[in-house]
Amino acid sequence: MYRSIGTESNEGHIHVFLCEDAADRTHSLRQAAEDGHVPAMFHYGLRCDDRQERRRWLREAAHEEYVPAMYAFALECNKPSRRRYWLRKAAEEGHLEAIHTLASECDNPEDRIRWLRVAAGEGYVPAMYDLGLATADLRERHRWLHEAARNGWPVLDAQLCDA
Repeated sequence: MYRSIGTESNEGHIHVFLCEDAADRTHSLRQAAEDGHVPAMFHYGLRCDDRQERRRWLREAAHEEYVPAMYAFALECNKPSRRRYWLRKAAEEGHLEAIHTLASECDNPEDRIRWLRVAAGEGYVPAMYDLGLATADLRERHRWLHEAARNGWPVLDAQLCDA
């Protein structure tokens, strides 16, 4: 069971899920999703074992402009053009994993590096590492590989020596 309280969120309500066990929480999430609560659509979709049901809820939340759902739905898409569309939408909204994934799927090396720079500049460590490997500029390579290593990414000593 869920209930709405207060008026603190952007949607005017805070939804509280009052359940002790996972099955009840899942049921409550579904109820909230069916009532139109967009974050619940996303979270319920992630819990669905049935792929069609999962895609349905993630798609609905993505169409409601819920950025995490855009990324999750993109990962569910089989059609490359549809996948890229949702990745790009999430990336343009600043979703760092979407930016990184979009960069890794770019055919154009300049676009790849441009997207990696965005994610690395926002502090996304996997993008720092990938940018360090992808760039031809030795100073930039050195900077990003060292930054990734400083942030705990497992960079090999040989890669740092080459940078």
